[in-house]
Amino acid sequence: MARVILPGVLQVFFPRALVNAYLVRADVPTIIDTGTPGAAERVLGALGGVGLRPGDVGRILLTHAHADHAGNAAELAGATGAAVHVAPGAAPFVSERREQPRPQAATPIGHGLVQYVKVALPWTLDPFETEASLVDGAQVGPFRVVDTPGHSAGHVSLLWEERGILFAGDAAANITAVGPHPAADDPDLSRATFRRLGEHRFDSACFGHGLALRERAAERFRG
Repeated sequence: MARVILPGVLQVFFPRALVNAYLVRADVPTIIDTGTPGAAERVLGALGGVGLRPGDVGRILLTHAHADHAGNAAELAGATGAAVHVAPGAAPFVSERREQPRPQAATPIGHGLVQYVKVALPWTLDPFETEASLVDGAQVGPFRVVDTPGHSAGHVSLLWEERGILFAGDAAANITAVGPHPAADDPDLSRATFRRLGEHRFDSACFGHGLALRERAAERFRG
């Protein structure tokens, strides 16, 4: 399922992990996160649905290397010819088949969730080529990289400052309410990162998991 949630922002939903990827009409069409493994056709179909061809995609940005966000990156890179960008801290997990740590519960709902995700998703990725360019403060097209540690190694969020849109990845979630993602490698750091995100200026927020906020989003982070 794909739907426009903000002007120029198409959300692509993957039911296996209840996770979102995004197709963004920025300076060049940009894919932000890629969904669960084996479902690249959802993104490719979404491209066609808005009149774009795979070759129109200019870049693929990964907020982190968990399989529900990076699972189709290699296939989409091959189909589009676009470079895949990650943070340096995430790069070994996509280029070396390095096994990723299993998360811990970061919120009350996480106590049940982590037991599911530990067995539902693969914790290694087939290696693929990336550019480790997503460092804090870097500008990639119109997106400013925001270091958002805690959920996983090398996690970043992406702030489209001109449009006032935050792509939070799993630095935040909007499942039952806006808050830290229920699972994290470092729960204390993840909760602190969530609070710091509220210091940035943005009106809308798009999450890896949960519904987007279309207005006054930063206020919900400060809560």
